[in-house]
Amino acid sequence: MPTNSVVIGTGSYLPQTVITNDHFLQHAFYRKDGSPMVKEPKEITTKLQQISGIKERRYAHANEDSADLSATAGIAALADAKLAKEKLDGIIVAHNAGNMKHGDNKPHTIPNLASIVKSKMGIKNPNCIAYDIIFGCPGWVEGMTQAHRMIAMGDAKNVLVIGVDILSRYVDNHDLDTMLFGDGAGAVVVQGQTNDTKKGIICYQNYSHCTSEVEYLKMGPSYKSNGTEDLYIKMEGRQVYRYAVTHVPELVNNCLQKAGIPVQEVDHFLFHQANEKMIIAMAEKLFKMNGLTGDINKVLPMIVQCTGNTSVATIPMLWDTIKQGQLPNHTIKEGDTLVLASVGAGMHANCMIYKV
Repeated sequence: MPTNSVVIGTGSYLPQTVITNDHFLQHAFYRKDGSPMVKEPKEITTKLQQISGIKERRYAHANEDSADLSATAGIAALADAKLAKEKLDGIIVAHNAGNMKHGDNKPHTIPNLASIVKSKMGIKNPNCIAYDIIFGCPGWVEGMTQAHRMIAMGDAKNVLVIGVDILSRYVDNHDLDTMLFGDGAGAVVVQGQTNDTKKGIICYQNYSHCTSEVEYLKMGPSYKSNGTEDLYIKMEGRQVYRYAVTHVPELVNNCLQKAGIPVQEVDHFLFHQANEKMIIAMAEKLFKMNGLTGDINKVLPMIVQCTGNTSVATIPMLWDTIKQGQLPNHTIKEGDTLVLASVGAGMHANCMIYKV
């Protein structure tokens, strides 16, 4: 009988501070060349909401850091799994900037974030290996593949995989893209199980296009000179959109073919929650490639409208939101086929097929 890598528990954490689009009406936005934008802030925020679908996002509280968000999501996932924390053989934390602390936009990477999370969760087992992944927004899906490999090799039975980011602490308040991002954490417990049939993680596939695409997302100075050497997340939005819509549908299609599963048999596409327009465009292209028609919304759950782009946290947060019954018209049930797909800085894209 095969050893399957099965998600037995999910958890997530959204900070309590709600930031609506009106929050940005007092911002002074600048172009890349340092010149001020002439459009009124209300016109800017309205246009961005129309494109992205984002109405609000959450920001971490002053006393919260990335490790706090991660540990809270991890504890929730363990509770959902009904698994004692000392039973964990591994903790994998995917992020982009280490442990982001209040009042500091510089990443803290020593000690590594997973080790701090393990400490905050009070896990004493030295055989529970805690390490990080920096792979852009696709980091959490990559963490899932690594958990699967650990289980397949017999090195682990239970692995906690967390995605977290506090983007609010390294966005440029003078950059329009600031409005796209939010904070949050999502987690799952992956367990090795011996079953009669194949379930859980079925297959996966990655892309890494790292030539001209490598600087589509990067760290850079503020658009408004502020006399500091601080760096902020910078995005070539058009290029990122084009890359995602070009490569993610192709990758998903290839991965499904590898698994021997037709697109029409997929019950839920859990796509990276970057912005509404991009998510829909990726799904529409995938459907078109396969000659499909129908209501995409039935298989394309989204939470980006109320969370913003939380980077590596988006897919596990979406999964947990559905599982907890908090997303109307979407439920995940036994036997369902899920497609998890993400895209981000590098540029990287990845896809995983999962059977519930």
